[in-house]
Amino acid sequence: MSHDTGYKELFSHPEFVEALLDGFVPQDVSSLLDYSTLSCHSGNYITPLFEEKIEDAVWSLQFKSGSGHGYGGLLYLYILLEFQSSVDLKMPLRMLHYSATFYHQLLKQEKFTAREGLPLVFPLVLYNGERRWTPPTNMLDMLRPAPAMLQRYQPQQAYFLLDVSDCTSDRTGGDNLLQLVFNVENARTADAMQQVAWQLANSIRQHPKRERIDKVLTRWFKRFLHHNRINIDYTAVETLQEIPPMLANRVESWFEEWKQQGLEEGRAKGRAEGRAEGRAEGRADGELSGRVAILEQLLRLKFNDLNDSVIQRLHSANEAELNLWAERVLFANTLEEVVLMHPEG
Repeated sequence: MSHDTGYKELFSHPEFVEALLDGFVPQDVSSLLDYSTLSCHSGNYITPLFEEKIEDAVWSLQFKSGSGHGYGGLLYLYILLEFQSSVDLKMPLRMLHYSATFYHQLLKQEKFTAREGLPLVFPLVLYNGERRWTPPTNMLDMLRPAPAMLQRYQPQQAYFLLDVSDCTSDRTGGDNLLQLVFNVENARTADAMQQVAWQLANSIRQHPKRERIDKVLTRWFKRFLHHNRINIDYTAVETLQEIPPMLANRVESWFEEWKQQGLEEGRAKGRAEGRAEGRAEGRADGELSGRVAILEQLLRLKFNDLNDSVIQRLHSANEAELNLWAERVLFANTLEEVVLMHPEG
């Protein structure tokens, strides 16, 4: 079950689309929108250029009447959910192509005509990858500099980037459902994870559609935990209120399991080395080496390739450093947040 599927389900419900627009897009855009007119559309179609099937969320909504914007049509919100661990340098081109393909679909389905004009589109990329997003957000910035007389002929569509790692606060007083979801993503420690889990669970107690929202968020949270290799009894969890207590027990035992696994592998390696170097020293070195091997494996799974300096630092670390890094690895967003490259003192 992929992690992005959880977000796709969230954005199949108008409450989370409204939370996205109201809490995170520029206010000069969100202040014009009438959320009561939100309507979901199919986002399933084949893009001829990239030859891939797009299954993202497409929503439309109207502008508020009397807002002075001078536009009475629909705004189509196209949400591309991007959850790769590496950034996509072609994203401006992809969004330009997706928008053009979407317009083509509207004309093909005869929902609009070229004569009457096409509706507006607001392209949005929601990104929760580990590394910082570096591609440009405008197609024009992918092009080489053009002479002034040619600039007007170049494609210039931009997309709005929402990087989850930057969403540490919102403008709605802390009761934005999507902000609370992002807080879970951004938790750095076991204590922080426990706190935001309770906040999310308590936030929906007075929600008018509590039962449905509870089910949606519970499914998302279980996907999130599974993605981060935090194993709980998923079959026993039916509501958000049941997650924080189980999570507290599970996060605390996760580190103990990591240590135990390292000890077991270390003992095996220590026995082999002990034949040549002595049983006592072999066991000690082997246990430490085993823990290094487990931590190295975890870092590779989460951050892909490790450079030589990181590997050397791991193998020169002492027991206290390995313990500290093991606690950090689960909730860190970058390798630098885990491994201390220059030992203090």
